[in-house]
Amino acid sequence: VVKLSSNRKKRRDTKRRDTFELSKRRGLTRSVAVQCSDDGMEQGSTYAASTGMELQIDTDEVADLKPPAAIISAADKADATWTDMITPKNGSNEVQLPNNFANEISSSFADEPDEIRGSAAVKENLRNVTSVAIEEKMRSVFSEFSVYNYPCVSARIFAVMSIVYEDQTEFDPLLPFLESLTNAEMVSLKSRTQSNEVYFINRKVCFSGFDYSATMPARDDIDGSHVDLNSSIAALEDVLRKAQFPSSAYYLDVAIQCLHEMSHCDDVSEACSKTIVGYFPSSRLAKAIQHYIVEFQDIKRHLSSESVAVDFDVGVRYRLGDFIGRSIRFNLRKLLNTIPESVLDFSVVSCEERWGRAVDDWSISSIINFALEKIYELMSVNEELFVQGASPPSFFASKTSEDVVSMPRKQIRTMPEKMYEELINDIKEARSFLLGIRACRFVWELLARDGVDDHVNSLEGWHPIESVARSFYDLNIHECSENKHFVLLRDINELLEIVGGPILNLEVEAEKTEQYIQKLRKKLQPKKRESSFMMKGSPIYNLRMCLQAETEEHFPLCLTPPKP
Repeated sequence: VVKLSSNRKKRRDTKRRDTFELSKRRGLTRSVAVQCSDDGMEQGSTYAASTGMELQIDTDEVADLKPPAAIISAADKADATWTDMITPKNGSNEVQLPNNFANEISSSFADEPDEIRGSAAVKENLRNVTSVAIEEKMRSVFSEFSVYNYPCVSARIFAVMSIVYEDQTEFDPLLPFLESLTNAEMVSLKSRTQSNEVYFINRKVCFSGFDYSATMPARDDIDGSHVDLNSSIAALEDVLRKAQFPSSAYYLDVAIQCLHEMSHCDDVSEACSKTIVGYFPSSRLAKAIQHYIVEFQDIKRHLSSESVAVDFDVGVRYRLGDFIGRSIRFNLRKLLNTIPESVLDFSVVSCEERWGRAVDDWSISSIINFALEKIYELMSVNEELFVQGASPPSFFASKTSEDVVSMPRKQIRTMPEKMYEELINDIKEARSFLLGIRACRFVWELLARDGVDDHVNSLEGWHPIESVARSFYDLNIHECSENKHFVLLRDINELLEIVGGPILNLEVEAEKTEQYIQKLRKKLQPKKRESSFMMKGSPIYNLRMCLQAETEEHFPLCLTPPKP
């Protein structure tokens, strides 16, 4: 292990990063929140800690590097746990291996077979790559994008791939997919107000086109600011569709192998950087090559429908899910937060405090966002509740739940811990059902109102939301996304059938469940000098708090304002 010297650490911390002068040239002012959400920069020390190693790295690269977490494979992460076991100790030649060592090695090879394969022809071709050859190939292969005027790294990397491929017939089927990636980067770099002059200068924050962090967010206070976001969504959708071609897994494997060879050749990054007008460090190209290795692996897994979740938060699938979530939230604010108060009013008497603040701020979009989350959660756990003719659910059917209602208070205090856990689990299950029912009722009462529907149709209608939510679902990128509940918005009429159909026929069961919780909550109200009921952390206190939380799990009640 080689440690960085103190002087190197000091120089590393004071080194400045490179960036696009994007915000300034686009005439937009980026808020602190936007910078925090788009930045995500990590120091090199974080990377060393995650890998369990300390590396000596050039200070320019330390300052510039933001390694995606997914580049560290599962086998690499495992090194931190059993490295000591395979290192001979006390001068002995004996090496102890864990029992799962063979499985981890074989699975590692299965995930990334290209790391152990090599092509002599590709290696030889890489030695002869020049910046002139890259520029010529780039102009011929990606001529329609005018990429030579931009710091578009994907076009340069893919041009090198075209030059060094051992068999050019294996590159041609991949070309439409590579062109879609280049287009996505170009869309992220440019904007509706952008000229053809984009260049790098020294700044502390770095936004890139190849990981799409240069895409400007939609802002409520700037008219038309959503255009850039919508363009990036369309471009990224095209990437995932173009990735679906015959034998795509094989061609992606060959491309990954080629990228691995390129990542080991520093001259390639240097030659690519020379084709970009102005200052563009070769370390940025090296980082982009690593990015595309993981990107191609992630897309390959996605096409094979593997259920393994990969922590790659700068790739096409993640960015598309994130952009779709931003777009839907923007459009919900535009449609719902502008509903006239003469059309809609709310009662927040039984609501959680935050919904009272949301109503005061007229942030209806935040309430419906939470409601959709709870509806999706209920559908995921009890999908049968939304089917016509489904039998009503049964809550508090356990023996503990039946007995506790008739138990004396003294006996409840002395119940075994296992009975407390069983009762609390029953209450949580019932609360989840009630919250889902109340969310359905809120969405139905809000969206089915004539005045609200007329207001939405007077603007752009539901089409902008429905179209991106439908792509979210069709491309199957919602499963691992925090925005997955937005798939419910892919058809508003269908959503109204879901929340206004069989689920509302369960109101009787919901009322019975509420009555049981109210009865048990009243029974456990502490009396004077009953300290055991009020001792924080005790089982009966936790039970009381679980019951009390239900009182605030109500949505605002939609009302029709009185006529003036």
